[in-house]
Amino acid sequence: MTGDADPTARTGTAERSNPFKSLLRLADEDLTPEERIRTAIDVGRAYLDVDYGVLSYTGEGEYEVIRTNIDEGPYAEGGVVDLDGTWCRHVVADGETIGFADAGESPYRDDVARETTGLNCYVGAPVTVGRETYGTLCFSSENARTEPISDEERDFVSILAGWVGTEIERAKHYADLREQNERLDEFAGIVAHDLRNPLAGAIGFTELAQEDATGETAEFLDRVRSSLARMESMIAECLILAKEGADVGEREAVELEPLVRDAWATVRTRNATLAVEIDPGTTVIADAERLQRLFENLFRNSVEHGGRDVTVTVTGDADGFVVADDGPGLPPAVEAALDRADTENVKSFGLGLLVVLRVVSGHDWDLDVTSSADGTTFRVTDINAAEPVHDALHRDDNDDGASAIQT
Repeated sequence: MTGDADPTARTGTAERSNPFKSLLRLADEDLTPEERIRTAIDVGRAYLDVDYGVLSYTGEGEYEVIRTNIDEGPYAEGGVVDLDGTWCRHVVADGETIGFADAGESPYRDDVARETTGLNCYVGAPVTVGRETYGTLCFSSENARTEPISDEERDFVSILAGWVGTEIERAKHYADLREQNERLDEFAGIVAHDLRNPLAGAIGFTELAQEDATGETAEFLDRVRSSLARMESMIAECLILAKEGADVGEREAVELEPLVRDAWATVRTRNATLAVEIDPGTTVIADAERLQRLFENLFRNSVEHGGRDVTVTVTGDADGFVVADDGPGLPPAVEAALDRADTENVKSFGLGLLVVLRVVSGHDWDLDVTSSADGTTFRVTDINAAEPVHDALHRDDNDDGASAIQT
């Protein structure tokens, strides 16, 4: 085995005297999970005064080297060896931390691992991810160490292994999210193209048939056109939900009053009336496109459930806005689900209200819903608490994102 000649090359003498302080500092640094684990290995090597540090994966019954400072040989990164020939097999079998400064003076003096690994000083601890044993974190040297391995050193390696397991779990979580988002994008693409195209054809032919239809046939075609329009709306809402489950990115100052009127113009409002009571020039910090979708879905909800002659009133200022109607009110179950932001139950009452919840939560706003026989009020507050992302970036152009560890 060959590795860094000086185990303190990256971490320095301070890590030998206060390794926990080094880990706390490491947790605050803007590093990828892979960089954190590599640095943690160096902290452990410096503290224990040994040559090598290895993070292994043993989930398949073999010993695969994931991260290490070893440069070449079977224990370099990516190397796979027989687990039964390693010291780490004891850690995996017992699920406990073991360590010795001199194998020849330990209960492991006749162990096969002395010959297969050539290591005489060893400390290793199990690494768990979730409730499963992922592998081991071990530190070793070919030469025996003069000082025995202390309880404090064993405890530190155990804590360090737990910390590494958390980093691996976090990286796996991010990787799962990316994979989930990729599947969601694929689904959105199918919906957008494979469903919308034949639907557009059905709508077009229905409209042509309506031009010459009369009597009962015209009535039936009108119902077909309404159903197709609802399908078109549901597809659009599904696409919105596929893109809006996460935090809103860049925001900007959006003038509220014209956006409200634009949203109203996109909805089939029948004989409904819109009253806008917003001071000219009132702005909110938001993603304009998503904010308009919020208003569109609130308006559509009022018109569909409030009746053809419903009146919708929008008020607003720099602190928030209110959308109220004079319809018959929401069912109690819907109002309760909205108050709890219970997306599972809200979803069962229509995708439009789910879109509203997604837009509100994505902006980190607050939503309060009240409903009675006299109407329903949606009140959105705390709308300007977050500054536009691009303003923050101007102050810190060196803000880099983190990537997941590859295992």
